[in-house]
Amino acid sequence: MYPRIVIEKDKVLSNAIALKNLAASRQIELTPVVKALAGYAPLIRDMADLGFKRFGDATLPHFRAYQDVSAEKWLLRNPMTCEIPELVRLTDGSLVSEARVLLALEEEARSIRREYQVLLMAELGDLREGCEEAELLALVELAESLPHIRLMGLGANLSCFGNILPGHDNMAELSRLFDLAQERAGRPLERLSGGNSSSYLMLEQGTLPAAVNDLRLGESVLLGRLPCYDRPIEGLQHQAFCIEAKIVELKEKPSMPWGECGATDSFGGKVAFADRGRRLRALAALGKQEIYINGLVPLDSGVEILGGCSDYLVLDLTESQQQYQLDDVLSFACDYAALATGMSSVYLDKEYL
Repeated sequence: MYPRIVIEKDKVLSNAIALKNLAASRQIELTPVVKALAGYAPLIRDMADLGFKRFGDATLPHFRAYQDVSAEKWLLRNPMTCEIPELVRLTDGSLVSEARVLLALEEEARSIRREYQVLLMAELGDLREGCEEAELLALVELAESLPHIRLMGLGANLSCFGNILPGHDNMAELSRLFDLAQERAGRPLERLSGGNSSSYLMLEQGTLPAAVNDLRLGESVLLGRLPCYDRPIEGLQHQAFCIEAKIVELKEKPSMPWGECGATDSFGGKVAFADRGRRLRALAALGKQEIYINGLVPLDSGVEILGGCSDYLVLDLTESQQQYQLDDVLSFACDYAALATGMSSVYLDKEYL
């Protein structure tokens, strides 16, 4: 059925192996971040067969979908206290930056007689989750005092909100905080997680601090791309996911709408049009309700995305060398945002090759 996402397993696994081997050559473990797969178990199981020790994800429904995978499962965000009872049963660890969350995790882990792992998050300037130094060290003390909490180490996030890139200064600060945390804990800590796919350049160049022994990589594994720099990583596969949608209207129409204009479109956006005369236009049965359409790139270079609404993708086919007909399939590459929204949509079928 259409619309659909066609997933080429071998391309994703090729990226995972290449990045795993590169990280291992720097004495770093790779934690694949699979939240963009929305719990798509067939691919996650095949990735687990490559020998990864843990996977990172962001929601409990995702974890439920691949609970049978024999690897550690980590929540890569601060938990909500309301989800902690299920979280402690479904996962092995979580990122934490709040004392109240540590206490709630301890209470739940104690109630079911298990140990639960945490990484405390340091704020390095991106202003997503994380604590500044004094609070971070206080959380180290608190975590060490809780008998059912296992403090594994520290982590940091960069580039996701403030678009702050990892570099020598903020990575050196993370290493310094790790030394202080170990001193405060009175023991060596096992893991220093130095960021996400935006850390790839430092990984490749071998410039991450020696203390960094874990990276949480998602976009680079799934799409072979370097976030923040918006470019592909040489040697990796870049089109493991293809979005396909069928043409449901095909007509020559004016390029300029006519009539009185409102302030915004149906999704609150501003629209503008250029008069290019009459053009061959298509509607594809794929819309903003299913996927982030700004993250789509037509594989036919003669196809232009004009925009869309909740139900349709609006396209200009005038420059294409292909003679499209009604009900033909159009194919698109996708960026990380389109992949994450498309995989999360129940309205897109998934075909696993």
